[in-house]
Amino acid sequence: MRKTTAFAGLGLAAALVLTGCSATAEETAEEPMTSEENEVEEAPMIDTVNSDGSNLRAQLTALLADHVYLAGAAIDQALQDGGDLTTEQVGAAVAALDENSVEVAALVGSAYPDAEQPFLDSWRSHIPFFVNYTVAKATGDQAGVDQAVADLGGYAVSFGQLINSVVPELPAEAVQGELEMHAQTLLAAIDANIAGDPAYFGLLKEAASHMPMTAAALAGGIATNLELQ
Repeated sequence: MRKTTAFAGLGLAAALVLTGCSATAEETAEEPMTSEENEVEEAPMIDTVNSDGSNLRAQLTALLADHVYLAGAAIDQALQDGGDLTTEQVGAAVAALDENSVEVAALVGSAYPDAEQPFLDSWRSHIPFFVNYTVAKATGDQAGVDQAVADLGGYAVSFGQLINSVVPELPAEAVQGELEMHAQTLLAAIDANIAGDPAYFGLLKEAASHMPMTAAALAGGIATNLELQ
């Protein structure tokens, strides 16, 4: 508990007694503190490092950043395997990505148990749209590309509505905007990967670096809703 103490200044009293041509200085006296000056003000200190709200934000940040890199790894593996989504390597990459989805949903469920499964079902549903985009882009199927982009846009809307129904403090449009940015940055990385552009790695990092903002928005709304510090 942080304490703030008000201290009174030290008053010095000096009296000169004149006796002819000589002078004698009296001893210095310290003025006593008044009751008001001696009061100790106490204010509660919030631990912003270890609070429930900050822990939620930190965990969401880590899991959502992992989501981007694991999605990038799964898509990259699918491209290396010529679009064959049934290979053992692709299967392992997809399994790791799905495990991450389960962890994100479990974190949300720790705050809202009834929302865990609906969140997981919704979150899982947007991942195939990135796969569809990748396959269509790699094969020159512009109609498939357009459909995947439209599907991702529709998902952003429905996900925003889902989150808002659980956490009214989070506007659906704000959540939608975060998901749209997620899609745009990850699609840019996918395009570079398909083209064999070395910029792919920087773009994937850029996509992941957006996740702290998404985590801050989600965690902030949840903290407000549940009155977490």
